Amino acid sequence: MRIALEVSGALAGGGFRRYTDMIVRALAAEDKKNEYVLFGAFWKNPERIRELYLPPQPNFSVATIKAPQRLLLPAEEYLGLRWQERSLRALGVDMVHGFSNWLPRLDRMPSLMTLAYATDERFTGWDGFYFNTLLPRSARQADKVLAISGVAREAAIKHWSLDPKKVEVVYYGAPFDEFRPDDSPRDPDEKPYFLFVGVTRTTKNTRILMEGFVRFKKLHPEAPHRFVICGAPGDEQALIEELLAKAGLTGEVTFAGNVEQSKVAPYYRKALAYVSASALEGFHLPLIEAMACGIPTVAARGGAQTEIVADAGLHVDPTAEDMCRGMEAVAFDPELRARMRAKGLERCKDFSWSGAARKTIAAYEAVYAARR
Repeated sequence: MRIALEVSGALAGGGFRRYTDMIVRALAAEDKKNEYVLFGAFWKNPERIRELYLPPQPNFSVATIKAPQRLLLPAEEYLGLRWQERSLRALGVDMVHGFSNWLPRLDRMPSLMTLAYATDERFTGWDGFYFNTLLPRSARQADKVLAISGVAREAAIKHWSLDPKKVEVVYYGAPFDEFRPDDSPRDPDEKPYFLFVGVTRTTKNTRILMEGFVRFKKLHPEAPHRFVICGAPGDEQALIEELLAKAGLTGEVTFAGNVEQSKVAPYYRKALAYVSASALEGFHLPLIEAMACGIPTVAARGGAQTEIVADAGLHVDPTAEDMCRGMEAVAFDPELRARMRAKGLERCKDFSWSGAARKTIAAYEAVYAARR
């Protein structure tokens, strides 16, 4: 088979980028038979696709078309254009796998999509097209949907009326070797810090997270704890900065920006705990990265975070009060941290990129056989 991997969403960074780089590595290790083409439509600098990981083996290649997605995708959706499908057929592609929650409009080609989240919330503008038209149409079109968690699977079946038989769960894997515990002695002069990895936006509840930290510092003014956020500034960035300024805590929070995947592991290893207030996650890969580095996790209930962490971390409600209580628990109880570290490392063994790749390859084979 010759399989096109639609990877354009990975260039925005974040979870799609990490998923793309890791599953491509795993597919390359598991599959020397099938051919894979990393594919995407771009208007500015199509060669950006080469920023993604491309295995140095002959069954992996790259192909792009030059087109602005914000014109191309609506034109394909509403005007009947099939430019991407024609391009893919010209490349000799047998099947398309959408990596970033959507698929090109396809009439004659079998397809799969990786599903990170599903919602029935109504949006406007480009978000309305993306969430309310492109995503559900892609899921209904796909021959098989690979949901990244049980929560994502159930949401897609409920909101988009998908056939449960075509939606299966394929978890993300545990991170590679760079994400490992750091057992070297800590610098006694270095202040302990809580960590969050993600964009400062409403869907991540980062304002609530920071309200919890402000509450923690007010209740424990003597505590040396800081907070570090690794992620691009989002729609809540200005609100968070205003909140911290009013509380006199601007210097207690470090905004590290969008840290490259290859450089983010040290932030985990040196952190006291990973804390997330997000309640809409389809998976939240940083939880696995944190546990792999041996640090405790505090995760808001809701979305897939409870499913992913299981009994290896603390579960709290996505409120400032509960986030504060979670921070207090891990900050002042070293025995709890030790137990959570051990459970987190054990939980990571349940997630494997090689296992995810094998399930993905099996899905390709099943779809291909059903279409023949």
